Amino acid sequence: MNTVLFVCVENACRSQLAEAIANAKFGDYLKAFSAGSNPAKIVNPKAVSSLARKGIVLKNKRPKNVLAYEGHDFDFCVTMGCGDACPAFLSSVKIDWNIPDPKHMNDFEFDQIRDLIEKKIVEDLIK
Repeated sequence: MNTVLFVCVENACRSQLAEAIANAKFGDYLKAFSAGSNPAKIVNPKAVSSLARKGIVLKNKRPKNVLAYEGHDFDFCVTMGCGDACPAFLSSVKIDWNIPDPKHMNDFEFDQIRDLIEKKIVEDLIK
């Protein structure tokens, strides 16, 4: 089973979506983790609602700092548009998905970002 670390700035939207989708839908292939370069205090409630609309329950999750994974090896490290704010991690494959931060989007647009993340998981990580 491959491991993947999803990284975005706050670990409140994009990387939380990616971790939850990867573990819920592709858990036979991936073990996913997520973190942020400047973590928020809470997971964005819109992310929780968006995942619920997909049948994925996200509860008791808190944003984590990328430093929590310092020294860990991953098969993939996927950054989501945080650019230079993301530190380097040991991984076989480093990928940058330049995905817009959905935190100020309406539900429809937020769900489009969620679905884009799922599509990119399939295209780039499930082989």
